[in-house]
Amino acid sequence: MKGETFIPTHCFKVCSENENPRTRKGEALCVIGRDVEIDADALENYCFQLLSGKEYELALLAGVVAFADRTVRRHHSEGWARQIKIMMPVCHPHQWDASKSALVDLLQFLTGDYWQIEFTARRAPWNVSRQEILSLGSGRFVVVPYSNGLDSFAQAQILKAKSGQLTPIRITAWNKGLAGERDWKIDPDGTKYRRISIPVRVSTTNHPEPSYRTRSFLFYVFAGIAAHMARAEAVIIPENGQGSLGPSLVPMGAESPQRGSHPAFTRKLSRFLGILLSNPVCFEHPQLWRTKGEVLQLLKKENLIEGWTTSSSCPRDHRDVSLNGRAVHCGVCAGCLLRRTAAFAADLVEPENSYLWTNLGAPTLQQAIHPGSDRLTRPNDTDIANHGVLVMTELAKRAECAEEDPVIAQSAFEIADGTSMDIVLPRLKRLLSAHKSEWAMFRSHFGPKAWINSNFTSI
Repeated sequence: MKGETFIPTHCFKVCSENENPRTRKGEALCVIGRDVEIDADALENYCFQLLSGKEYELALLAGVVAFADRTVRRHHSEGWARQIKIMMPVCHPHQWDASKSALVDLLQFLTGDYWQIEFTARRAPWNVSRQEILSLGSGRFVVVPYSNGLDSFAQAQILKAKSGQLTPIRITAWNKGLAGERDWKIDPDGTKYRRISIPVRVSTTNHPEPSYRTRSFLFYVFAGIAAHMARAEAVIIPENGQGSLGPSLVPMGAESPQRGSHPAFTRKLSRFLGILLSNPVCFEHPQLWRTKGEVLQLLKKENLIEGWTTSSSCPRDHRDVSLNGRAVHCGVCAGCLLRRTAAFAADLVEPENSYLWTNLGAPTLQQAIHPGSDRLTRPNDTDIANHGVLVMTELAKRAECAEEDPVIAQSAFEIADGTSMDIVLPRLKRLLSAHKSEWAMFRSHFGPKAWINSNFTSI
């Protein structure tokens, strides 16, 4: 139709290293063992028992989706959405076809792209490693995606208070030294937990697509596999309400809303896994209706706060953000500003030298930098800092919106999914009001001439 934008389809055909399938024009190969590396031995350690072919294929699929997402660059001048097709051979296509609509639904919700998934019959089974089954042990388990961030730390501390009831299995990102490892680990306070890292790595070009919305799909699929195989009671998402809901309430420009830890995404993922594995995987969001500041206040009240300063909230490359050769928080990105606001709300003080841009009361960003650093503030630093303030401010403005505001109403509808809107809307409004109050008190602490209180253009 005239006026419609044509979106090209990027097609990926999945194969193993010893295969050389024909490709048509517009098709590219995704080679297992080259583009998506699965440590099969570690995978079975990871899952605590031998895998079925379908469970191994689920692990492969998670890596293939991440590879495709990272390979196809977005061209923002042409719009956000891409069209991605995956052709993956599986041993029993009819089992996968039953879950395909749920899979496409969750991927489109998560990424804002158009996905096509085609499962074809595989002639030979995948080369799945077989080894002796090692016992996980008895008990009640929960799986916790663990990023070493403040929310992960907080949820781990809360679970420790229930250590007599539940044993947490901490899932971390790929680490060659940790992949599949599942020995008992001991925290400084003497409590024990299981720690394992996802045994998959994705290799792309030198300039992969930076948005990487399927990161959560990869991470949470493996959390779901671990929960399924260990018969865990739930996957516990530690993210606070601002982190879970804020990115979808304050989208950047023409970007699709970020929903990486949104309850609607985990609900769709639970549905997909339940259909495929014939056994539902439960995802829980215990901190969804608390701000990060309220989570810290809870830890403080329950005497669980010790060690919180060892967690990390800054996503920036520590090779670029350091102080006297030591990795530190930048102090001005959205993650750092939320952390600092939360600490202020909970009346907590971090150690000196925690932040590179430490003095938010300074009149300029350059003057805010730590006096022990000779690093110059670059334009990219200013952009990141301005963006951080804008995100926090725009989220606070959502508290002023009426319940019928389209963004608020849509967010409440996505969260509810059968729960009464009369329950969800007041909780959402209270969360936003709490964020607004904490952000206002934090900024007022620095005075009207502070850089953080400068005038910023709305996003």
